[in-house]
Amino acid sequence: MNKRISLVLFTIVVTVVFIAPISFAYLLTKPIVALNEEVFLQRAVLSAAGAELPATNADVKALFDGRVEPLPARAGTEPVYRVKDAAGATAGWVITRTGPGLWGDITAVVGFAADREQLTGIDFLKQSETPGLGARISEAWFRKQFRGKRGPFTTVGEGEPAKENEFDAITGATITSNAVLAIVNAVVGAAGTLPKEGTP
Repeated sequence: MNKRISLVLFTIVVTVVFIAPISFAYLLTKPIVALNEEVFLQRAVLSAAGAELPATNADVKALFDGRVEPLPARAGTEPVYRVKDAAGATAGWVITRTGPGLWGDITAVVGFAADREQLTGIDFLKQSETPGLGARISEAWFRKQFRGKRGPFTTVGEGEPAKENEFDAITGATITSNAVLAIVNAVVGAAGTLPKEGTP
C-alpha cells in the first residue's frame, strides 16, 4: 500500500516539476504570441490590399488602424475589411476565406479594388501544405500574380503565359492549386455582395 502511495506521489511531483515551467512559459509568452498574430493578420490584409508594407510592426499597425476598417461580423461569415484612401473614401476590400487544402485548412485573404472586380492581391494566414510543393503558395511570385486580374479563374501550368482570368498552378501540387482556385473563386463570387464604390 505504501509503495502505491509513494508511486502516486512521485508521479505527481514529477508531473508538477515538468509541467510548471511549460505552463509558466506559456503564460509569459501568451501576450507576445497574440501580438504577433495580430501583426501577421494586419500585414496579410495590407498586402492583399496592394499596400506597400512598412518596415516596423508599429508602422504596420498605424497604417492598418488608419486605413482599414473591419466590417461588422455576420453569422456564418469570415472577416471582411474595407480599405480607405487618405481622404477616408473606399479604396478597396479584403475578404477572408477558409477552405480545405491537402493536409489541412488554407485561410486566404483576397483584396479587391473599389469596383469589387479587379484583384489587388492575395495572401495566406494559414496553410499546412507540403514544403517545397504546395507550401509555395506563400511565396511572393505566386501571390503577386493575382494583382490586377479578374475572376472567376482557371489555372495554367507553372511558367505558362496566364491571361487576366488565369494563374499559374504549382507543378507537383495539383490539389493545393485547385484548393486555392476554389477559395479565390468563392471570394470572387462573394465580392459582388459588398457595397458599391461610394457607398458606406
